[in-house]
Amino acid sequence: MTTTELIKLDHGCAEGTMVPALAGENHASLLVIRCAKGFLMCGYLSLEKAEQLDDVAVRVAGASFDEVLANKITGMTPAAAALGITPDMTGREAAEILNQQ
Repeated sequence: MTTTELIKLDHGCAEGTMVPALAGENHASLLVIRCAKGFLMCGYLSLEKAEQLDDVAVRVAGASFDEVLANKITGMTPAAAALGITPDMTGREAAEILNQQ
């Protein structure tokens, strides 16, 4: 079952969506954390496609929202970099930037 969760940040809330075991039992889950200016995504989604669509997207590994927020960024689109997101940031640090109004 798909679950959604409000994720509290210093700059408001983001919306987390998780589809557990997307390809079936014992498979990885799909996670997205949607912020005001873009989103964090797991490795299931295509960073290349996000770039083609000029999306502000940040890829972070993790099997839960807490892990995605705690882990270091593994990739981002140029649009995310233009907002000041850098590869040494955690998912939470990136989410704070993406959620600033």
